[in-house]
Amino acid sequence: MFHFLKTIHFTIFFSLLFLSSPLISSADPRITICFYNPEVNINNYASLKIKLDTYLSSFGNYEFQPFSGIKTFESFIASKKNGVIIVSSWHYRILKEERLPLVPVLVGVLKGNSTYRKILVSRKEIKDPYQLKQITIASAGTDDYTRSTVQEMLEGSDADLIRSLKLLIVPKDIDALMTVGFGMSQAALTSERSLNKLAVINPNLHKSLKEIMVSKELLLPIVATLKGFSQEDNKLMEIIEKMKDSSLGISCLKMLGLDGWKKLTSIDKDVLEK
Repeated sequence: MFHFLKTIHFTIFFSLLFLSSPLISSADPRITICFYNPEVNINNYASLKIKLDTYLSSFGNYEFQPFSGIKTFESFIASKKNGVIIVSSWHYRILKEERLPLVPVLVGVLKGNSTYRKILVSRKEIKDPYQLKQITIASAGTDDYTRSTVQEMLEGSDADLIRSLKLLIVPKDIDALMTVGFGMSQAALTSERSLNKLAVINPNLHKSLKEIMVSKELLLPIVATLKGFSQEDNKLMEIIEKMKDSSLGISCLKMLGLDGWKKLTSIDKDVLEK
């Protein structure tokens, strides 16, 4: 009797396994949204992934994959046949120069704007670029991003100068400004928004700072497709663009440092391609 029941048990098990196999093999492949932004320090990548995965999973077979390192990110997306990436406009231009067939679709929005400027501030006047070699510059961006941004601001400065810069990498823009106040650095690379915030929280420090250089207009993070633009990509773009319409989506946007997304206009594309 036991042998008979055991035989029935295994027969049912293998029948179910056989029936489920076509479902597994025919399931739609998961579409991954890859994220990397050298301009910000994410405190908890696990929390960011869980939050974004929860939001996306309610719409379909999507997942969010954040990266903390540029090399790992670039290697991963180079191996992908399709998918969507969220990158800074700075990194987007680098990827385009490497001839990745990216199609930019959305741009981030913060306080009603999709562009911003970076500002280098210091307590003392710096008129000669070579004076930068004598000071420490605080920045919330990665080493490569900070050096590249300063080089663009200087418009053609030599590579030796940029390599020689002493940098202090900190978690946030406002931290970069505060290090100047504490004497840990002599200059800070920051955003207009953070500089305005400093005027409220520490007006004395704000008054003591001088604008040394201001960047050209830059776009906030870009959402782009990796290879072409399919109907599925269009559906995913709509899901991302509508993040601001739900409380969970708003929470996700805050973790990304944004208020929302909007479609790239022709003017935005001009700024992006400069």
